[in-house]
Amino acid sequence: MSGMKEEKVVASLPITGTWTITFPEGWGISSPLKVNELKPWKDFDLSPEGKAFAGTAIYKTTFRLKEKTGLNQYVLDLGNVDMAATVILNGKKVGNVLAPPYKINLNDAVKKGENILEVQVTSTWFNRLVFDAGQPQEKRKTWVINGPGSDSPLRASGLLGPVVMQILNSK
Repeated sequence: MSGMKEEKVVASLPITGTWTITFPEGWGISSPLKVNELKPWKDFDLSPEGKAFAGTAIYKTTFRLKEKTGLNQYVLDLGNVDMAATVILNGKKVGNVLAPPYKINLNDAVKKGENILEVQVTSTWFNRLVFDAGQPQEKRKTWVINGPGSDSPLRASGLLGPVVMQILNSK
């Protein structure tokens, strides 16, 4: 591959600390969660309806970047995501990631100092269909002709991580 620059990872910045996860009202989770560990929604201490949440949840956290140079590429690796994510950094929509690897270039939005990261994660409706299958018809929020049964195990949905910013440099 003559003439192509190969990029190498010169640093990895794990995005750790507290994440605030906000869910839309009316789906079993009444207030934002503050967590230090990313894991599936079904594994948080929530009501059965909350564990079965389906839709879009918003994850927010901050991280610090000691310096930024034009020689480097700044790539956010979300790790494992179920199902799709929109990345917003410092109020600027960076883009969407819809399949593995869940990586996106942050060059146009990342800055030296404190950065505010927002990841909007959208799941499928599978878990909600499982929950509703076990509810009386008048309490269901979803209906399908043929869906999963109430005894189906919930799937791992959400931002599962680990979330890492990779700093790359061309050789």
